[in-house]
Amino acid sequence: MKLKQVIEDISLIETRLIHYEKKFGVRSREFYQAITNGELDEYDALDDYRMEFIEWLSLYKSLASLKESYQQLITRQPVAIQIRTALAA
Repeated sequence: MKLKQVIEDISLIETRLIHYEKKFGVRSREFYQAITNGELDEYDALDDYRMEFIEWLSLYKSLASLKESYQQLITRQPVAIQIRTALAA
């Protein structure tokens, strides 16, 4: 995966996460901690929220994975080379 695509995907997911953060009034990191600690089990039983929580959790995990990919790509290829490549395209 190319760095440019990773950045575009990160931006897209962050935009989608903001939707949930605004709707529920909680940052995604705190939501992730609460759901993985079982603090939201009472809401998981409600169909209205179950699908949203699943998507929110999936988006958060995807973002973490993409950020890891970003770090790996940056480590392999310095930022200056990435910028030079983007400008040449």
